[in-house]
Amino acid sequence: MKINFFLKIFLTFVLLSIFTIIVYILFFRSPIYKYKPNLSYEYNFDNSEANKYILHLDGNKLNLPKIKGDVTAFLKVEVTTNFFSKLFKSSIRLVSEDLSVINDFEKGAKNTRYINISKLINSNSGEIDFFYNNIAIIDPTVELIIFKNSTIQNKRTLIIAPHPDDAEIAAYGLYAKNSNSFVVTITAGEAGDFTYDEVYKDTIKHYLKKGQLRTLNSITVPLLGGIPYQNIVNLGFFDTTLEAMYKNDTLAVKSKYCKSDDINTFRKQNISNLKNGLKGIANWNSLIDNLCYLLDTIKPEIIVSPYPLLDTHNDHKFSTIALIEALKKSNIKDGQLLLYTNHYPLSDLYPYGETGHAITLPPNFNKNLYFKSIYSNPLSNELQQDKIFALEDMNDLRLDTEWRSPKGAIKIALKTIKRKYLGPQIDYFRKSVRSNELFFVMPISDIYDKEKLKIITDYIVSK
Repeated sequence: MKINFFLKIFLTFVLLSIFTIIVYILFFRSPIYKYKPNLSYEYNFDNSEANKYILHLDGNKLNLPKIKGDVTAFLKVEVTTNFFSKLFKSSIRLVSEDLSVINDFEKGAKNTRYINISKLINSNSGEIDFFYNNIAIIDPTVELIIFKNSTIQNKRTLIIAPHPDDAEIAAYGLYAKNSNSFVVTITAGEAGDFTYDEVYKDTIKHYLKKGQLRTLNSITVPLLGGIPYQNIVNLGFFDTTLEAMYKNDTLAVKSKYCKSDDINTFRKQNISNLKNGLKGIANWNSLIDNLCYLLDTIKPEIIVSPYPLLDTHNDHKFSTIALIEALKKSNIKDGQLLLYTNHYPLSDLYPYGETGHAITLPPNFNKNLYFKSIYSNPLSNELQQDKIFALEDMNDLRLDTEWRSPKGAIKIALKTIKRKYLGPQIDYFRKSVRSNELFFVMPISDIYDKEKLKIITDYIVSK
């Protein structure tokens, strides 16, 4: 009798706990999207180089046309999700022979969405099968959107990283496939959390060490991707100061964390000969001059940088604003811009889904969003594995140093469980180790068009 009584108490406790978690997830958890997931994405492809085809689903099967050349491809579909999608993940798995691609969607997603099928269409897959998880396509008529990919292999490519790790998060696969790439990091990345407080009690000493570590990360991790050390440089500007520099272009700013205004605080760690042409102080005009010097020295055909309109971080926005000013000052009009986002404004969970799954088009409700093309850069399983270790070599993406004590390790474990199951899972290993990397593409000459420039720069018009 006593056993049955305690069993009932235990089962009641378990059921109440499950019920409480479900209620919390459905009604009280902090919003994870800054938009309603039942709204249709609104992309306008009319001013782009997209080719469109109308296709029809036959049950759970779709026949793809044969497309010549290397392309980026999306399916425009109408979807709906069931109740369980608010608790669990919703996804569509596409299978053709031995190939498989998984696209993920928001909790409660409905209406127009885009599925990235670049991998399948480039393999000349004929028929593909759809397998649904808490989601369904409600209209059998779908639209295939195709962008012809420009040849980027072996072209001189410049990757602009606002902070150490941004180049790896957005474009490790891109530069690892092309040793003719250059990685230029704008800041030392010394700002942020008091991550190593268990090691350094003094605040200034802590942030000096953090900046030193992250600067070294930025000039050594690209070596894992086969980039020659001479092609890697960190400009040593201070984290979170680019907007202040922009607003007063002659003012020498101080690091908010290290209290230093000496541009050589972190810049002196560079080993590439590119360091020899870096001059000036920690102000906007020096940043532009340094970028002009690098553009003249490197002569890139492709430049990879954040898309200011599609990134919330001010250092990301103003890194590209500075790049645009430097391009204009140097009167450079040839080449392509490949623009990325590491902090998407409508949800920092984007891209949705798990490691290894596809990155597809982000949520968008701005019909004026500008791009000429879109490029989905495929990553093999081997490249994805290498990317894991490139990110793991970034100090700021590792666990806090409190893990060294048993109490700290338990604390971190509980935080991880809470983030994974009860709240937004903002994890760069999940977000960026994917089967592709995604870029919005436009010719550099577009920055000389005032209307396009307004859109690209999020209405921050360069000087």
